[in-house]
Amino acid sequence: MTTRLEFILRAALCRQLAKREPANRSLWMAEAENWLRLSKEKLQGEAEAKSVPARPVSARQAPAP
Repeated sequence: MTTRLEFILRAALCRQLAKREPANRSLWMAEAENWLRLSKEKLQGEAEAKSVPARPVSARQAPAP
């Protein structure tokens, strides 16, 4: 599973490449923005997973016969 840190590090690498390759700067910056967006989605997904309460056993469906 890809971690949020990995997404952030990939974005940082893209920003470094943007500095080294001015001709492709817009491409690398777009890639950096994409990785940052994914890291934020990952963070939100982790927060939602922690905030969803588990259903009590009585609320679960009984297994089919």
